[in-house]
Amino acid sequence: MNHRSLSWKNIGSILFIFITFTSSARDFSSVNGQKLSGEVVKYYGDYILFKRSDDHQLFRFKMEILCDKDQAFVKNNFAPDREAVPTLTKPLSPRDVSKFALGVDGLVENQLRKYRQRPNKTIEDEAFLRRAYLKIVGRIPSLEETHSFIKNGRRTTKRQELVDQLLGSDGYASNWYHFWADILRVKERMQGAAGMSGKPYVAFIKDFVRSNKPYDQFVKELLSSKGPVWEKGNGAVGYYFRDRGMPLDNMANTVRIFLGTSLECAQCHDHPFDRWSQKQFYEMAAFTHGVGDARRKVGTENLATFNKLVREEQKEDQKLRNVARGIRDIIQFGVDDPGKGKIRLPKDYQYDNAKPNEELEARTIFGLAVELDENLKEIGSREAYANWLASDANPRFTTVIANRLWKKVMGIGLIEPVDNMMDDTTATNPELLEYLDKLMVALDYDIKEFLRVLYNTKTFNRATPSEQFSLSSETPYLYPGPILERMTAEQIWDSLLVLTFPEIDKRKVKDNPAEYGRFERYSEMSGEELLAEAIMMSAGGKNMMMNKEDGMMAAKAGPAENVNCPIKPGRAVDPGITVVSQGKTIAFCCNGCKNKFLADQVVPKPTKSLKGTADKSMGVMDKGVKYVNAREARASEIGSPAPVGHLVREFGGSDREQIQNSHRDASVTQVLSLLNGYVEKKILKNKKSEILLNLGKSENMEDKINTIFYTIFNRKPDAREERDSKDFVKKFGDDAYPDLIWTLVNSHEFIFVQ
Repeated sequence: MNHRSLSWKNIGSILFIFITFTSSARDFSSVNGQKLSGEVVKYYGDYILFKRSDDHQLFRFKMEILCDKDQAFVKNNFAPDREAVPTLTKPLSPRDVSKFALGVDGLVENQLRKYRQRPNKTIEDEAFLRRAYLKIVGRIPSLEETHSFIKNGRRTTKRQELVDQLLGSDGYASNWYHFWADILRVKERMQGAAGMSGKPYVAFIKDFVRSNKPYDQFVKELLSSKGPVWEKGNGAVGYYFRDRGMPLDNMANTVRIFLGTSLECAQCHDHPFDRWSQKQFYEMAAFTHGVGDARRKVGTENLATFNKLVREEQKEDQKLRNVARGIRDIIQFGVDDPGKGKIRLPKDYQYDNAKPNEELEARTIFGLAVELDENLKEIGSREAYANWLASDANPRFTTVIANRLWKKVMGIGLIEPVDNMMDDTTATNPELLEYLDKLMVALDYDIKEFLRVLYNTKTFNRATPSEQFSLSSETPYLYPGPILERMTAEQIWDSLLVLTFPEIDKRKVKDNPAEYGRFERYSEMSGEELLAEAIMMSAGGKNMMMNKEDGMMAAKAGPAENVNCPIKPGRAVDPGITVVSQGKTIAFCCNGCKNKFLADQVVPKPTKSLKGTADKSMGVMDKGVKYVNAREARASEIGSPAPVGHLVREFGGSDREQIQNSHRDASVTQVLSLLNGYVEKKILKNKKSEILLNLGKSENMEDKINTIFYTIFNRKPDAREERDSKDFVKKFGDDAYPDLIWTLVNSHEFIFVQ
């Protein structure tokens, strides 16, 4: 479905512009004076589709590349090949939020009427409070937050104000990180690489969510990323580094994630259920061919010498080899190939539309995308690939993200599954999906503003059905309200933390990888200097933050000043065996003496300037942050993915091996983890747990019962619950309160998003 061909309903009066083409070949000039002869095929407003005269090759390039005279020619002779979708002012005013939310509700209710269904009733404030917290910030509200919302009375704007407050909170970034980390399979430890080499990628995803970077810009940065993994600001390279050595899988994942299209089958043979052929798969893969195993070829010349020295001198030293591997991985991993735009078919290719091992050029599966730069030369194929894919002119890019976000908010997509669209795929409410497409484009892919509209709809404010909906149902789900669903593993963990600690959104795990600073230093060292670093680290020196002014690895090797070996006096030195110490080059008679000299050196402590640089590179944390260990922090802080055996994994948290690999299925181990594990040890037996502290502040039995219900269910007990609770306390005294907490936490009402 191409949203550009759809009408812009309920958004306001829009002028529809239609196209007539009367083009002939002529010479065009770029702003840099380069010439290109051909004709304009289509004008998209920002881009031009152009056919070159000599070979009829089609190109796509930005309008701004042309000189002013030729830009005017195009604008005066070609109408934009798109509907004029307005750009909305952000942030949206409360009035506009309400207007667009009503547009959504109108389309939902129209579809319900067609099937003779009615929308569910609007939920009470307490239920909305709990739902909004779980959906937006990924946890239940604290007792204080619950009371604060309830005290606002029946003000008509209180729900909209709560949505705005939560979207602007630290909790939003923590919760929505999981959404993207599960889709992108983000891992801190990359296979085949030493250390936490995925941390820059994790930081990049978190910054995207926290800063609310436009979604199309985010995707372009991922797909066109380049540079070393550990160079500051290069976290997007992790997208390719995550699948290093598996470029075909990476391409299939890219199309599935961002275009909702499954091409995996076409990697080995023509797709059995869709129109994509194996040849088309390889034409797509040609865009990123060259990334390979994500090892840099430029700027790593010092590694050749370093690797040779390690092999020759320390063959039996396993500790040195391990240290050397860590140094090597910090330097070598990254992406410097812009994409070759060409690839060869497998040697066993069996179809008659091409020959085995035939070289193919990059071609998109729908649309055209050969990009030109300001000199009217073809840009790197990965950049062209990124600009084509993450464009509002791409027929599926906007539809897929609008559908994914709708599913995240309402519980089920307008298209299911969200990542297996075919040419004949139809949404359960086509008009609604068209509307959401237009809204996303008008908001310039601002995800927070898009979510503001959805969270303010009557649809989101309505009650869930009494039973869980099954995708296998013959009747489509038409959204009388959001579906009933169990909390995610991360929501369960974070909600338990609310019962344990105050202000859990401010609880952070210190994360300031030293590899950023090490990459800068290692990149400036020679192979000999890297070996010296490795030998000292393997001998016990862990903090090798050498001062560039006076450290051993400070100066480049010059002629040695000594003629006799300092370790074995009387022996003549070998001029080729040297180290640099205190700015002087020292020669040795053999490598054994050189290594002994290095091992005896004192490792300098980190300098203040370097330490300050490292701290600054990670940004200044907000005031009020409390640094804690991972066992006491939110799920976004405990590791990516969560460690095996952690409660998050027990309750279905993703292992990040497959796209969105988490689940919400119940099991016996989950019950044991919850009943006899965290709740018993960390909440009921912990006198400093937040719920027990709040219980201690309550003055009488009724207040204590209310405190427990407000803390766990975020509402007062009903008449029957209050009566039963009082009878229970009268019978067992104060011992009844922990049992009441235990019962409520293990109930369906706590574990489900109502």
